[in-house]
Amino acid sequence: MRRTIGVRPLKERCLNRRGLTPIILTVLSGCAHVPLDARYAGPQPLPQHLAAYYAYPPRTIEATVTPTAEQPKFREFLVQFPLSAEGFQPTEPVVEFEWFESAEPGPRPAILFNPILGGDYPLERGICRHFAARGFHVAMVHRKTLKISPEHPVEHLELLLRQGILRIRQVVDWMEASPRVDPARMGSFGISMGGIAGVITAAVEPRLKAHVIALAGGGISDILATSKDTLLTKPRATYLARNQMDLKTLEGLLRQHLRTDPLLLAPYVDSRRLFCFIALADRTIGTANAFRLRRALGNPPTTYLLAGHYTAYLYLPHLKRASLRFFQRHL
Repeated sequence: MRRTIGVRPLKERCLNRRGLTPIILTVLSGCAHVPLDARYAGPQPLPQHLAAYYAYPPRTIEATVTPTAEQPKFREFLVQFPLSAEGFQPTEPVVEFEWFESAEPGPRPAILFNPILGGDYPLERGICRHFAARGFHVAMVHRKTLKISPEHPVEHLELLLRQGILRIRQVVDWMEASPRVDPARMGSFGISMGGIAGVITAAVEPRLKAHVIALAGGGISDILATSKDTLLTKPRATYLARNQMDLKTLEGLLRQHLRTDPLLLAPYVDSRRLFCFIALADRTIGTANAFRLRRALGNPPTTYLLAGHYTAYLYLPHLKRASLRFFQRHL
């Protein structure tokens, strides 16, 4: 005999299970939004040793700015300048980013855009152009593929992560110095690995006032050890085979050496100025890792998507509109 569940009892059970209601709404409608946790008390102050770890020698930036395209509402440039670093030898000594400059007059708000892991960024450029056409300058930071390499120890991955944060902060230096940018109205957008970097940047870079974090998770050791995405599983398998190591040992080494991790930096992020997207079938980041990061951040405002890591791009129009509204409110 077929069993029928009444609407009222089902609703009451959903409301009594914290976090279940938005997921059910997502199943029914494709996406659902939950607000900031009312119990959120604000961020902790960033400890001095962490501020020092992501510091770098100040200098006057002498950048090469090359025009690449022009649209009626914005222009595009490629910007390059040397990375400033101290205490290690950079593997990527040149900071490079694409600058989408709004044609609207006067100092404008600016968004630092952290893209996915590697690739040619065609979808990311579409998001940048969406913001630029509506009055925001956007800097999309280039980054080489970040993965476990069998030729290097695990500590090398930490160097790459730390170097990436220094690169982002120096792009903020450039934006702050631009007469076309209002330095009091700068924010960031990060997706996938760029979202992970965005959380860390939000903790250590106070000049960025609002942040959109899409399809991110933490910690990095958990993602690298549990991801089902071949982009991560293939280099992981190669690393294990080349170093005659099992997965548990690798995960332990990652936990030991990775300091530049969103879970570790999450307590220092002001989640009152944060907006997240989580895909409920994410096999790349891992849905459990996405929820773990959200809890560490104090449960910021979040939109849940009924999608995987890549099929979440079906929600791209909604993501662009919702993110634009968020930046218009906070910048």
